[in-house]
Amino acid sequence: FDSPDEFVDYMLDQLRDSPDQYTRPLWTSQQTMPIIWLEKDALFTPITEIASRYRVKVYAARGYSSFTAVYEAAQDIQRLMIPVKVLQLTDFDPSGEDMVRDLQDRLTRYGSLILLELNKIALTSDQVSRLGLPPMPAKKSDPRYEKFAQSFGDQVVELDALPPDDLERIVSAAIEELIDRDAWNTEIEKAKQEREEAQHRIEELLDQLE
Repeated sequence: FDSPDEFVDYMLDQLRDSPDQYTRPLWTSQQTMPIIWLEKDALFTPITEIASRYRVKVYAARGYSSFTAVYEAAQDIQRLMIPVKVLQLTDFDPSGEDMVRDLQDRLTRYGSLILLELNKIALTSDQVSRLGLPPMPAKKSDPRYEKFAQSFGDQVVELDALPPDDLERIVSAAIEELIDRDAWNTEIEKAKQEREEAQHRIEELLDQLE
């Protein structure tokens, strides 16, 4: 800044525009709050861009999650104080199918005592077949191979093979399925009214300073 006056003017402008950042916790009036659990670090950014539209938190892990990651998530879920549905995305392979069981067991064991449901939303056998995703041979060295092969055969597909448009559609649909639109729109309207109230109070304060 070239002068104290320039700095003060800048800060007052920031204060004047600050109500645009005001929001409300939209999920507290819903019956269930979703979180997303993602196996692939590489997809964290596109998944987060989708989830942020709905104020949904994304947890990213590489393969089987560490104790620390799952423990911290379990504590986060416990603090929410409303039922939670975990929307999980993994590869369609022996480990990916087993991660559903593993994650639910560990979230419960590490302290998530509220009602918890876990649903794998991608990749599923149906999605692989319906979307014609490119397969590759499963690793027979995976200790979960035999169980997977008995149910699905010996072909696997990585989550990365899912086209971006299909990924967005699947994630958005899974989240929107949980939204009570009347309650959601009520919170949005409240946020709008409270934002206007904050703007009015800030304008009054600025008038007193001028």
